[in-house]
Amino acid sequence: MNKDPLARLREIQSRALELQDAISAIQSQPHPNGARGTDPTGFVVVAVGSDSLPSRIEVGAGWQRHLAADEIGPSVLLAFQQAVADASRAWSESLNTHTMRSLTSLNRRGEAASEAPGRGGEAPMVQTQPIGDPRDPLSLTEEVLSALKVTRDQAAEALPTLTGWDRDRAVSITLTPTGLQACTINPQWAAREGSAGINAALSEALRQARAGIEECAARRKSTTQNLDELAQQALATLAGFQNLANSPKER
Repeated sequence: MNKDPLARLREIQSRALELQDAISAIQSQPHPNGARGTDPTGFVVVAVGSDSLPSRIEVGAGWQRHLAADEIGPSVLLAFQQAVADASRAWSESLNTHTMRSLTSLNRRGEAASEAPGRGGEAPMVQTQPIGDPRDPLSLTEEVLSALKVTRDQAAEALPTLTGWDRDRAVSITLTPTGLQACTINPQWAAREGSAGINAALSEALRQARAGIEECAARRKSTTQNLDELAQQALATLAGFQNLANSPKER
């Protein structure tokens, strides 16, 4: 006999919660913070934060003996690429066997639940509590559709590109949420500056670009959290329907 649709939805809810726990276990593995890379000369250093964006860019004293002024910008990109590669390698190694075991355990529990017979040949139901508050179905549906439209519009947008400048507009840093895209330094200006002046300008431009990226990330995170809350409310509403269907009928 086919399983009741509401019972099936309850089972899907349980599996979704288990999957969420497994994903959280992976995401809880800390991304390396402070990974650093250098250009081939070793005089340009870029540190990368846990968000895969540069957190610090520095040019070493005496760079003039190893780099032309117009080579500093491209050297920053090379140093960033090395830092990202090292950070990615370190994070992959940090996915320890405990996390892999949690995924294996999840898969085995799912297989056991689908194979174990229950009453009437059905798999036993895992009883879980709703993780949201029940809502009026009509208003919930309207809000879900509105949130999905916002998400679809965001997905269609190109990744935001933010450029920060120093006060003299001699140095620029261009970022997207995925990393450093460009670094430009006016060679005539750089030739007159020591490493301290260049580093101060790089820091100012980077700070401005990061602020723009962080603002965009906060907006996207808010949208994602709204969808998560709506999903939880939908599950709670469906669970309410099931409880109503399972309640004793009045004679």
